[in-house]
Amino acid sequence: MKVSELIELLEEQDPDAEVLIMSQQNWPFENAVAGVAVREEMLRADRDEDGDDDDAEEPRYERGTAPNDVFLVEGEQLRYGSKTAWQVAVR
Repeated sequence: MKVSELIELLEEQDPDAEVLIMSQQNWPFENAVAGVAVREEMLRADRDEDGDDDDAEEPRYERGTAPNDVFLVEGEQLRYGSKTAWQVAVR
C-alpha cells in the first residue's frame, strides 16, 4: 500500500478516532501505534550509532526496498483482537 492510498482510506474516517494496529491474523491482537519510521532515517541512525563517517558511501538497499519506505511502528499490545478485521478491511 502506498502512503497516498492509506491517506485516502483514512480521509473517510473520523479524524478524532484512535489509530490502532490489528496484528497476527490467526491469533489477533490490538496494538497501539508507537509512531512512524522511514527506512532511510533508520539506516542513518544505525550508521550514527556505529560511528560511521557521514561521508561514507550511500547505503545499499535490499531488493524490493527503498529509502522512502514508511513503517507504522507497533506500540503496546492492548487486548485480544478479532479475526473478522481481515474480512472487513477496506483496501
